[in-house]
Amino acid sequence: MTAKRMIERSLERFDLYPSRLLGDSGDGSAEMLAWLVYEHGIEPHVTVFDNSARTGGIFSRDDFTYDHAGDIYRCPGGKFLTTTERW
Repeated sequence: MTAKRMIERSLERFDLYPSRLLGDSGDGSAEMLAWLVYEHGIEPHVTVFDNSARTGGIFSRDDFTYDHAGDIYRCPGGKFLTTTERW
């Protein structure tokens, strides 16, 4: 993550702290966006990875169906998508 290193060095060496970052898709990972926004308050202007359309035998988001009555998603293999969240 070159942008991360650049921001850290700018802060350490020159006391420069950006309020925004313009980057390419390499800076659009969830880890990088969390680091920018939640840890440093930097507003990202980057392309976010969209993995909703999968290939190579992996189900995509559109392959799942939602059962409104049961409030649950079903995959094309017939299994249910469950969660461990407690509300």
